[in-house]
Amino acid sequence: MSKPAQVIERDFRIFFADRFLLVIMFVNFMIDLGVSGLSLSTMLKGSTLFTQYGSYFLYIAPGANLITATVASFQSGRDVWRERIIHDTQSYLLTLPFGKSRFAFSRLFSGMIRTTVTTLPGTIVIAVLYRLSFPLAMMGVLVMLLYSGAVCGLSVVAASLASSLELFTTVRSTTQVYLSFFSTQFYPASILPPAVSFLSNFNPMTWAVEAFRDLQAGTVDVTLLAPLGGLSIALLATGYVFYRRTMEY
Repeated sequence: MSKPAQVIERDFRIFFADRFLLVIMFVNFMIDLGVSGLSLSTMLKGSTLFTQYGSYFLYIAPGANLITATVASFQSGRDVWRERIIHDTQSYLLTLPFGKSRFAFSRLFSGMIRTTVTTLPGTIVIAVLYRLSFPLAMMGVLVMLLYSGAVCGLSVVAASLASSLELFTTVRSTTQVYLSFFSTQFYPASILPPAVSFLSNFNPMTWAVEAFRDLQAGTVDVTLLAPLGGLSIALLATGYVFYRRTMEY
């Protein structure tokens, strides 16, 4: 097994050791989808805003999975923070026989893959609800992968800079608020307040959720995937730079 693969395998082993956490994440997705989707869909039954999606329930479905992806992505950052501050295991990890740069890259990549795997059950549920063909379902997995990369990069930046759990938690909560409520996760941009509608255009949650919704119509919107992919690469690179800096003593 290659050295980067060893790092990724270790992260997966630690992550999947807590199977209860994985179950809770899927249950949270189902609760978000069931409670928010079904209850609000009933309240908005007479609205014509969501006719093209079939119902508000189908409109909100991708957002529920992306919320789960956000939580799982910050779990990767939390692991990095715990190694630095609480367990003080980073010094030991850096004595292992592979370079610091490769180690940092592998940790970021494993976080992105872990999040995508964690949200895979939710992605499958949405693919079934949207009646996607296999190629379009794979595009849905790609959307989740790109979004996961962006948030993982941001979470590692926070973990590399935060000196306390309170600060890391505050950054995580603020990010979740921005991603969820300043996007088109719950409502179309046309009915959002002007300022929120403007900000939603620069929100990766908007790009990801709209790209996933377009799959229902059988289309792949490159104009949404391209900026999402670009932001993912940029934030992963930023996370790499900040994480790499914590390895210098």
